[in-house]
Amino acid sequence: MRTSLKNIGLVVATFFCLCFITDVHGQIKIDTTLSPTELVNNVLLGQGVVVGNVNFQGKKYAIGKYSDPNEPVGISNGILLTSGNAFYVAGPNKNPRSGWASDALGDHELDQIARGKTYDASTLEFDFVTQSENLYFEFVFASEEYLEYVGSKFNDVFGFFIEGPGTDKVNIAKLPDGITPITVNTVNNEMNSQYYVDNGYINTTDPFIWDVRNRKVVENKNYLQPEVPPSYDIQFDGFTTVLTTRCAVIPNEIYHIKISIADVGDGILDSGVFLKGGSFRSEGEQVVKIDKLLKAPEELASLKLVNDDIIIKPKKIPRNISLGNIEFDFDKSDIPVSAKTVLTKVIHQYMNHPDSKVLLIGHTDNFGSEEYNTKLSASRTNAVASALIGLGIPENQLVLNYYGETKPLAPNDTANGRARNRRVELRVSF
Repeated sequence: MRTSLKNIGLVVATFFCLCFITDVHGQIKIDTTLSPTELVNNVLLGQGVVVGNVNFQGKKYAIGKYSDPNEPVGISNGILLTSGNAFYVAGPNKNPRSGWASDALGDHELDQIARGKTYDASTLEFDFVTQSENLYFEFVFASEEYLEYVGSKFNDVFGFFIEGPGTDKVNIAKLPDGITPITVNTVNNEMNSQYYVDNGYINTTDPFIWDVRNRKVVENKNYLQPEVPPSYDIQFDGFTTVLTTRCAVIPNEIYHIKISIADVGDGILDSGVFLKGGSFRSEGEQVVKIDKLLKAPEELASLKLVNDDIIIKPKKIPRNISLGNIEFDFDKSDIPVSAKTVLTKVIHQYMNHPDSKVLLIGHTDNFGSEEYNTKLSASRTNAVASALIGLGIPENQLVLNYYGETKPLAPNDTANGRARNRRVELRVSF
């Protein structure tokens, strides 16, 4: 038998993705119905610039128009580009680990900036021609990796890569010093803190949390304590101040920009970059007439088979690794403190293989009716799944099964045997 959690956040986000346009919370509105060309021309573009050949690579729900007159991040409207789901931006921040693993590819140029492997990249590209010699635009970088994962390998990153006449391909997404790229590890509460705004969430709902520094599951000291609301009505745990990027260009010449954001280390927690509406503009002492034409590139010729050979790839045999069992007290579905060791193993294995599935299989001893034990095994399975979601594993990576008393691990005629049977087995498949 198989079941799935009634995770409200996932259900709501899925509904939003189906609708593609909604007021996600209060004044915040996200619209993913606009094409990339419409977003650039009608939202991002300011004075003195023309654009063409707009292209987007990533998931549909990872890019959209953002608007909120309350300006929780300092920007009232613009383009939101994320490494996950744009609808997850909705506040208030009541989840320290919001994220959507979209299984998109990473970006090799972002790999180099972050010094780690990237996942779930979203990339917006276009050509542009300016009327004046300076290109400007404003932006804000935000992330769910703050503050728990500052200093770790989960160094989410974005970049603005420009190339054209007189300019080799260069990343201009940097702090005002013109040197420091903007990542979770370079802008935070300790490093370049003058550019950082904290919106941290104190977890009071999960009995177990992940200790980043010691890399293990620990008991949550704030569990069931009074809730402390974050300062800003937005989901991200932290974000930069509104920053301005500037690049010197030659007027009336064709340039290309690539705007890309990605998760680093895994694809679990989301990051986003807000591009201020109307801010992509040119200004300066020169004002020239734009007469460059931005033509779409020719379509690539169809690929042909070489000698009509057909290459048959061998089927990938999935690996299924057992990570241990969590044993429960008689007639209980509360996760015991002793589960920390097994939960830590699961998190480690998942971080090393973020595309893997985590299998949860619930069981009971044979005390009670078969129907009651089936429900009890389901409760135990759901309890472990909730703990894993709280520790950062996306619900869509969990596979839940429960069998009641039908698959004992040991004979039920001894107290020790019954204790072994009151379990949830945990495995990772990849």
